[in-house]
Amino acid sequence: MKYLLVLIVLIIAYNIWRKQRRLDDAAKRPGPRPRTPAITQEMVPCAHCGLMLPKGEALQSDARTYFCCEEHQRSGRK
Repeated sequence: MKYLLVLIVLIIAYNIWRKQRRLDDAAKRPGPRPRTPAITQEMVPCAHCGLMLPKGEALQSDARTYFCCEEHQRSGRK
């Protein structure tokens, strides 16, 4: 009778250990990789302050001059 009780305790302890090990292994696996945007835009510096911003959001003064806001566009290059 004692041996049966010891066997049952060992089986329960083994199952708890195995379950904990699976949870630890699952926690160590990396999650899904973050998705990158499908459309990338060229980054351009503001001619006044040097802030880098996407070309689509920049205000263009001439062919190669971009500004981050109207105030910097009015002020001109620095």
